[in-house]
Amino acid sequence: MGLFNWGKKKSKKPDLDIKQAKGTDNKVYEDAVSVRLAVFVDEQGIDKELELDGHDEEATHYVGYDHDTPVVTARVKKLDDDLLQIQRVATIEWARHRGYAVTLMNKIAEDAKKNGYKTLYLEAQETAISFYAKQEFEAYGQPFLEANIWHRKMTKELYPEE
Repeated sequence: MGLFNWGKKKSKKPDLDIKQAKGTDNKVYEDAVSVRLAVFVDEQGIDKELELDGHDEEATHYVGYDHDTPVVTARVKKLDDDLLQIQRVATIEWARHRGYAVTLMNKIAEDAKKNGYKTLYLEAQETAISFYAKQEFEAYGQPFLEANIWHRKMTKELYPEE
């Protein structure tokens, strides 16, 4: 380390292999469910039947892998031609604060933009609102209770490259 690098924060991108697959008949979905159950059911106490809500078949599942270990996930589904909903964003507890969820959200936004979507929509747990705000999502409407956890609706506008 050189003299002038002392005290500077490293901005190394996390080493994350992101895979995606549509539907439920694939390894990516199995890995997504393993992360979701660990976070939402085991950690947060959400009922398994609420978590596995029957909407996975029509969704596209994203999973981020750290050295072949699934550590972060999200599912997305089309609401209309311009609007994509992000759901079930979860990071395994030991893998938090390493930039994995940011990297995954950036990949989802990049893919959405490539596919012509103009807006991303999600319903954030109140404890995660600041995380999404840093990703340029804006909260709107009143807080609401889902699975006994307070949430807020949030959107992010995707602008074409200028």
